[in-house]
Amino acid sequence: MTQLFYASTLFGAMTLAAAIDDGRFGPRDGRRILLVSNNAAIPEITPSLDQVPGFAALRPRFDEVRSWNDVVAPLHPSDWRARIIEVPMLGRLLLSHLSLDGGPGELILESVAVPPARTLAGLVKDCPITVYSDGLMSYGPTRDPLPAEISGRITRLLHLDLVPGLSPLLLSEYGVPAETLPDRAFLDVIAQSGAAGEETRDLPAGPPMILGQYLSALDIVTPEEEAGLHADMLRGLAARGFGT
Repeated sequence: MTQLFYASTLFGAMTLAAAIDDGRFGPRDGRRILLVSNNAAIPEITPSLDQVPGFAALRPRFDEVRSWNDVVAPLHPSDWRARIIEVPMLGRLLLSHLSLDGGPGELILESVAVPPARTLAGLVKDCPITVYSDGLMSYGPTRDPLPAEISGRITRLLHLDLVPGLSPLLLSEYGVPAETLPDRAFLDVIAQSGAAGEETRDLPAGPPMILGQYLSALDIVTPEEEAGLHADMLRGLAARGFGT
């Protein structure tokens, strides 16, 4: 059985690797194709997840790694959606491009409520869908309603237990059962990926880095509240003795 995986972040790809290592996708008795998407604002100047240090440790788990950006170029993967009248034709073309004329036996997606994952779910039909969480998204409700043609095919939600004791809300309105991935499997993947990254470049030591999220752009908080969060993180680093 061929399994078609989709990922847009290295964190998501590591989550997939942990799930594979934990046996959540069964024995490797068929092709495993990883379709990667670069959803950065300007993907032409931003490395895709399969081009960053650390991915080399994940690569052996997949038979092929293909680019969704190459398929939809020059359009942006987060913006392009197939028109309803084009779905049957484009679905056949995609499967032919991936040498999947019979279709995959399983489709594995993240962020299924929005493109590109939702676009793929609409193009690749007649197979069950596994949704995995690439972060804290599993604890929030499904962002947009899903058509029955997609929601009725989702068999499970795989997620990391990032907030112990908190049950995921994602896809719960469709009765999708949630499965927790073990911490140890994910930590082992992080260790492998980190070791591979250190072999390919010299990592800077010393100054920390603050990583934010585009919360105000999603209207989750105001720009002032988001700036306050960043200031709190900066103060926290300063309290730990960092000066740079």
